[in-house]
Parts: sequence; C-alpha cells; structure tokens
Amino acid sequence: MKLAGVSLILCLISLAAASEIKAQSPPASAALFTGTWVLDRENTNTGKDFPRKLKNYKITVAENETTLNVKSQVDGTVEIEVSRDRAADNSDIISNTASRSSTPPPGGSVSGNTLGSAKVERINYGGTMALFFTPVEANYNLTGEEVKMDLKQGDKVNGTARIKAKLAKAGNQIQFTTIRRQNTMKGDIEITVRETWKLSKDGKQLKFERTVETPTARDEIVMVLAKASA
Repeated sequence: MKLAGVSLILCLISLAAASEIKAQSPPASAALFTGTWVLDRENTNTGKDFPRKLKNYKITVAENETTLNVKSQVDGTVEIEVSRDRAADNSDIISNTASRSSTPPPGGSVSGNTLGSAKVERINYGGTMALFFTPVEANYNLTGEEVKMDLKQGDKVNGTARIKAKLAKAGNQIQFTTIRRQNTMKGDIEITVRETWKLSKDGKQLKFERTVETPTARDEIVMVLAKASA
C-alpha cells in the first residue's frame, strides 16, 4: 500500500510539473513572417484568373509580442472586372475605382453594382474583387482574440471590421478572418474575407490565398510572395 501511495504521489508531481512546463512554454512565434514580401511572378499562376493590371503586391510584416502589424500595397490600376476569358477586349470592366493609386470614391464606399446582383454568383472576377478588399494596414492579435478595427484612410471600403488571426503551432502558417460591415446603396451588408499565409520550407516564399464572400458574390486570389532582401 505504501508503494502504491508513493507511486500515486510521484505521478501527481509529474503531472503538476508537466502542466507547469506547458503553462510556461512561450506561444508560437510569427517571427518567420516578419519582413517585406513581394509578388513572385515566376512562381505565381498569372493566367486568365489573375488581375491583368496588377504590377506588384507587397506586404510589410512586423511582430510586437502578441501583435502582428501588416501593411499592404497594391501597385497598378486594378479594376473590379470579370475574368479575361469572358471579354478579352476589356469591355467587361465593372468599376475603375479599385486602383490603389487613385482617389477613393466619396466616403470610400463600394457601389451596389460592384458587389453584384442576383446573378453575380456565376461571375468569375479573376481575383480583382479580392484585391479590392486589401486593407492599407491592420494589427492582428496573435493570441486568437477577435478585435475590432476602424478602416483607415486610403481603404477602398468604409464601415468597421472584426479581425482575427490564428497562428499554427509550428509557426509556419497563419489564417486570418476579417468580417466587414459595409454600407452600400442597398443598405448594410456583411463581407467575409478569409486569408491564409503558408511559408515554404526554406522560409523564402509565402503562399498567399484570399477569399472574399459577399451576400451575392465570391472571389479569390492565389499568389506566391518572395521575401525581399533586408
């Protein structure tokens, strides 16, 4: 009985020690994502389902303890348009207000036509709508907590957003979710943006995937970004 009691005590001590070690273990770090990343055209499929006027896409990432700061830049006059396989003569352009180098529309709003009508779910936007919803800057909480964000000056949409980030334990993948409340001519709507970053094994490339869903439309873009030299 004494041996059994001693074994039980040792087992409890081991469990307590393991729990303490686990509690003291540092959270997964997003340090591998820090730096500047630019569009790698050589390794990105820039065929028909890719914004034809996109010159470059760049993100600058900085980590501060549990916060990930992301600054994004879209270079090129990128209109929201249907995929080039539908109208190669550019007659399919829906809006020319999506350029990051142009002046935002009044109030930064998106027109109802841009977000689609009852038949828009059949339209392929070739990544242009996904690019439209690129935030100028965002701060994500790496603890998994959802935070509210007021859209900054320069963003192409108005309203507020709830953002959340989930970092993989291995530190090589991050999933972002952004839910926007957008004011349109047809009233307030909810727009969900899901984004995934996945590092290559050597840490020099980042697979970037973003999906945007509105009540009547869906669009996605997939790119490979290369880490710029320091």
